[in-house]
Amino acid sequence: MTEATLALAQAGDGEAFRELIDPYRRELQAHCYRILGSVQDAEDVLQEALLAAWRAIGRFDGRSLRAWLYRIATNHCLNYLRGESRRPQPAGLPDHGAGWSLSL
Repeated sequence: MTEATLALAQAGDGEAFRELIDPYRRELQAHCYRILGSVQDAEDVLQEALLAAWRAIGRFDGRSLRAWLYRIATNHCLNYLRGESRRPQPAGLPDHGAGWSLSL
């Protein structure tokens, strides 16, 4: 990561931001997959995490971009998992032994 590329990204240059994150993208996706256990969920959550990183790049202190991106991705994965537990679960099939009788 060069200081010039970081400065451009912090000034709103999307190509500079892409240049910063591209070396980490595959490993971040694998990290999200290990947490979430689903390729599709990992892709979706990583997209959200990278969008959050883009929005927050102005606050990046310039130390370790990799650690910063991992923290954002991890937090998004954990928030996703917390949200999963609050979502309604699909209704199961009725229990045929509880008051149901079939007359044939």
